[in-house]
Amino acid sequence: MKILDGVSLALEKGKCLGIAGESGSGKSMLSLSIPRLIPPSSIVETKGEILFEGKDLLGLSEEEMRILRGKEIAFIFQEPLTAMNPIMPLQEQLAETIYAHEDNITEKEVFTLVLRALELSGFPEPEKYLNAYPYQLSGGMQQRALIAMALILNPKLIIADEPTTAIDVSLQVQLLERLKSIIKSEESSMIFITHDLGVLRVIADELAIMYCGLVLEYGKCEEILKAPKHPYTSDLIAALPRLSEAKALPKAIPGFQPSPERRPAGCVYAERCSKAIKSCFESRPYLADCGNGVLCACFLSS
Repeated sequence: MKILDGVSLALEKGKCLGIAGESGSGKSMLSLSIPRLIPPSSIVETKGEILFEGKDLLGLSEEEMRILRGKEIAFIFQEPLTAMNPIMPLQEQLAETIYAHEDNITEKEVFTLVLRALELSGFPEPEKYLNAYPYQLSGGMQQRALIAMALILNPKLIIADEPTTAIDVSLQVQLLERLKSIIKSEESSMIFITHDLGVLRVIADELAIMYCGLVLEYGKCEEILKAPKHPYTSDLIAALPRLSEAKALPKAIPGFQPSPERRPAGCVYAERCSKAIKSCFESRPYLADCGNGVLCACFLSS
């Protein structure tokens, strides 16, 4: 069963790539594939390359990957209470990442790095939180703590898998602005995975729309959200609630996403697409230039 099929994306320094799609589209599988966090027992075959700083991550040993994870590639998980150790104070959890990668480092240097990471992630007076346990932090602070853990060694790539899902809207905006500022100031890059296109409008420079393990539209985030080329992207946007239009209800997408083992020979979205034509069911469209820096896998748009 091929979970990801022909996914090809690129990310520049200082930029954020957003990946969106409904549940089961392959977003999280893609995010876990990059730092090779998928258990080897779950993988039958891998093809292609994952290039990072000129190195193919698929060709590295597990020890070489362990060195990269946390130091050069960091992950922000969705649920703080499952990603953090409930019986370890915040300072120790942050320091643990440092000691896993730095042998010759003093306690004073570790303390400085911990405070810097907490400040970057938006902790007011971070010294007050050093001995706090996860349960003593609010939901927003817990999420900031995960961000601090990812930033502790100033990684070159940050992968954030739905980091704002578990917090309220007012805190979402603060965290998104904080992450955007960090990317620019620290010259890092970020892959931001979410099902919420509204969130990506705030933070992403480029956007990839995924469905059934394939990328259906890819390019400049602003351009895609302003003038979507693929019917699936248009349907996702139409499904968003609009507070400015009181009588306009979100439009649900009819039908269900096919599972990877039942991926059709034609366009994977044809069965649910209101614009599908005969050729959509007979052969699969591939990403092609649709203008304005956008690639689209649709016979009607390319």
